[in-house]
Amino acid sequence: MAKMNSEIVFKEITDGNVSSCRDLCNALMKHQADNGIIHAEVLQAMNFENRLKPSFEHSNEKQLIVAYDGEIPVGYVFSSAENETEEARTMIPSWATALSGADKIGMYPDWLILPNKIGCLNNLYVMPAYRGRHIAAALCDQAMRWLTQLEAVAYLYVYISNGNDEVIDFYKQYGFAYSHDVFGGFIKAYYQKV
Repeated sequence: MAKMNSEIVFKEITDGNVSSCRDLCNALMKHQADNGIIHAEVLQAMNFENRLKPSFEHSNEKQLIVAYDGEIPVGYVFSSAENETEEARTMIPSWATALSGADKIGMYPDWLILPNKIGCLNNLYVMPAYRGRHIAAALCDQAMRWLTQLEAVAYLYVYISNGNDEVIDFYKQYGFAYSHDVFGGFIKAYYQKV
């Protein structure tokens, strides 16, 4: 547990109880949907129950860090790593089946060598009232440290939903570079080689 500004405390969730992130995840999904330009209706259908909870439960290697102000969760980051096979290149997640561009390039581009172990910075969100206090950077620093220390991870990815381009410069500061458009521009993928 690390303290920041003597108010914000960061806790790694190790007991599997991710419900403390329910409201934060739903706020992130709403933000993405409100800003979405391409298939906003798909973004509107996303929430804690069909995004963060199953992602956490089905990930083999994962880290969830929550920022608290007292007992109130004010931000979180979820990261994971998986051994991806060639089948992952063309796999269409259940949430993407309604996308007209789902038959286009998926989560991984043609140039990426698979099978390979891929790390992913899946969710990063801080409540608007707490922005400007470097909480997102502290969360991302911890996630990046964990991801880059995992054994055999070859690449890291972060996926940015359409209409949320304001976060691109933040991720570029961490060494991420544009990789490709996912499902016809529904998401922009950024990557880095570890």
